[in-house]
Amino acid sequence: MPDFSFLGLGGTDEVGASSYLYLLTEGRLLIDAGLRPGQIGEAALPRLELLQDNPPDAMILTHAHLDHVAALPVVLRRFPSLKVYCTTATARLSALTLTDTFKIGQRQGQVLFGTKDLQRSLAALTPLPYFERVSDHGFAFTLYPAGHLLGAASVLIESSAGTIFHTADVNNVATHVTPPAWMPGEVTPVDAVVSESTYGDTLLPARKEQVRSFVAATAQTLNQGGKVLIPSFALGRAQDIALILQSAVAGKQLPQVPIYLDGLTREVTTTYEELLPLLPEALQNRAESSRLPPFLSGAVQTVKDNDQRKKIIASKGAAVVISSSGMLHAGVSPLYARHWLPDPDNALFIVGYQDAEAPGRRLLELENGGEVLLPDPGGEGFSPVAAYSRIQRYYLSAHADQGGLLGLIHRYDPGKVILTHGETAPRHALKTFLDTKKDVALPAAGEEVPLKDSGRRRRAFLSVPNAKTPEAVKQRHRRFATELNYDPKYHVLVLQLPEEIPGNLFADGTYTVEVVRGKLTKVKLTEQQDVQGDEPSTESGQSE
Repeated sequence: MPDFSFLGLGGTDEVGASSYLYLLTEGRLLIDAGLRPGQIGEAALPRLELLQDNPPDAMILTHAHLDHVAALPVVLRRFPSLKVYCTTATARLSALTLTDTFKIGQRQGQVLFGTKDLQRSLAALTPLPYFERVSDHGFAFTLYPAGHLLGAASVLIESSAGTIFHTADVNNVATHVTPPAWMPGEVTPVDAVVSESTYGDTLLPARKEQVRSFVAATAQTLNQGGKVLIPSFALGRAQDIALILQSAVAGKQLPQVPIYLDGLTREVTTTYEELLPLLPEALQNRAESSRLPPFLSGAVQTVKDNDQRKKIIASKGAAVVISSSGMLHAGVSPLYARHWLPDPDNALFIVGYQDAEAPGRRLLELENGGEVLLPDPGGEGFSPVAAYSRIQRYYLSAHADQGGLLGLIHRYDPGKVILTHGETAPRHALKTFLDTKKDVALPAAGEEVPLKDSGRRRRAFLSVPNAKTPEAVKQRHRRFATELNYDPKYHVLVLQLPEEIPGNLFADGTYTVEVVRGKLTKVKLTEQQDVQGDEPSTESGQSE
């Protein structure tokens, strides 16, 4: 058995079925076991058969979303004595996710696990506080707040062969229901970082501005008598949206209309209220001072049963419904969408990630209206629905964007980076910014990857091998077109070299850039790193 490698069972070159096995000198650590949203039966599972030759010694659940936890009962059917670690909040929320997955499987006639499997899974969960190091299995690990969801965790793994930081799903921006991901105060080098890459090709707009635009668009539709449907992930996103709208009603930015929570969002929101001591302090203080429930108060209420749901769907007045699922491939969201999408006075707002095959992605691609395939009410298939409502996307995601991911990765200064949990474009875009500095791998499911730097990567960005003299570099003048991007969050300029430009074009040292009217016009080496030692020397060489 290799003593320091990574094996993705799913969730590598996709968003879904996340499951990752670490092959360490001391044993095997499995992180997560989720399902593919929109798939049913065996097709939704990760490649769990790969565990047959590599049985895990311990397991960690990073958070309670379906694509990270819903295959847990299948894993524990094969390894019933496996100990599963997670935070207290993840344990509570996972119970809801697993129960809902079981019910949906029954309705679809594609049950992946039974009640005994479900009970075994809930009994196997071992709550673990953040920052508490566990070393009971030979290797050691510590959970850190990931900011993505209540209870979500990143994992620092320690083995005699090296250290790994597993980001899991991570968010470096605070929301109403989660603080930002924890980061070390100083650069803390590890051997490898295994990072998600959901928005690896995107610099997301400022959250504050997105919230403002979302509230304004909601107000416009409601003031015209229309209805607003917000398909949402039941865990985390729905609660965040509910608080945004609740605050907007209190601040008179929205009219006094009912705001309904339906589907799995109802049970999750009730559980969030029970977990109030684990939520951000500002939310706790607000609940204490108002003496009202933090979520289910004011205009926000739950849909009690199917009869009430039918009345809301058929009602004439303005209303807002926040319902699962967020991608419109299951749950009660398609029921509302079938009735409300044909009416141009209504609106459907997308507030989260949409995978390539999701009905929500198709809605975003419609420019002037058209048809979208939605699940039939009986759950037996899909049928077309006319879509002429206002369709708009708002980036209220709980995932870090490209700048956030790069900042997190560089804080751990790894030699090796493995990019997972992303489609092709985001993973390759993120790799572009990293592979001049890091040994970057983009594994497929089932591909085993070493966790140590291979040593075959190119030199660091804007660097030259030591064999090159400053004079040799100084004489090399070339003109080429390039892109210069400004990252306002980290206040850095990112220069992307064309592929035909050799990696040894620039010497190690300090550079200044000249930008005129948004275009890079000059790169100037102002301080040369001495190739024989560590002392810098002043140079005047430049490349344009």
